[in-house]
Amino acid sequence: MEYARRTGLRFSDWLRDQAEPAWTRAVEHRFTHEIADDALDESVFKRYLTNEYSFVVTAATLLGYAIAKAPSMDEKARLAEGLRGLTTEQWAFFMRAFEALGIPEAIWSAPIEDPDVLAFRDTTIRAAAHGGYEEALATMLAAEWMYATWSQRAHRRHPRHPYYAEWIALHVTPEFEGHAAWLRDRLDHYGPLLPPYRQAEVVYIFRRTLELEVAFHEAAYRT
Repeated sequence: MEYARRTGLRFSDWLRDQAEPAWTRAVEHRFTHEIADDALDESVFKRYLTNEYSFVVTAATLLGYAIAKAPSMDEKARLAEGLRGLTTEQWAFFMRAFEALGIPEAIWSAPIEDPDVLAFRDTTIRAAAHGGYEEALATMLAAEWMYATWSQRAHRRHPRHPYYAEWIALHVTPEFEGHAAWLRDRLDHYGPLLPPYRQAEVVYIFRRTLELEVAFHEAAYRT
């Protein structure tokens, strides 16, 4: 499993290859196609948004751990920009969507009970809290690169539902795509320097995050 530069692959590309079939299952999940084609039942989208809102808090925590572990002030500042976007643009989207779609605060603020959503939260926080900087980067990259990938495809289909379209558009902005590209660059830099056992751990975290993303999206279809 050890990464070898001689393959010519970027470390992040090698990570993605090592994560199959979880990567393909995540970017090709039925949710990603149904939302793009206006075929997603709105009740599924409402459950997804409620679960995703709970994960915004988790993502902010992940970024906090990464900021604490980043080795340079430049990297801390770049991660802080991602945290700002999460707690402003995305947060504002949820508030508007909840009101427009008639999702009361009693629903979106209630503690999450779905085991797959909880597993996603607990596993990613544990990786960021107890792993190294590279492990924190890996769990964030898995989620952001996956979202940027399927959202690029979905954006080209121009869904008519305003909140489907806006949710997709949030993940194809220059800022979001730039942050995903920056995470790739940082792992491309640090990953090859890790000893083999740490590289294996980063692969595991990257792949496990994608597996949990699949289960997270499946949770929205359960009534």
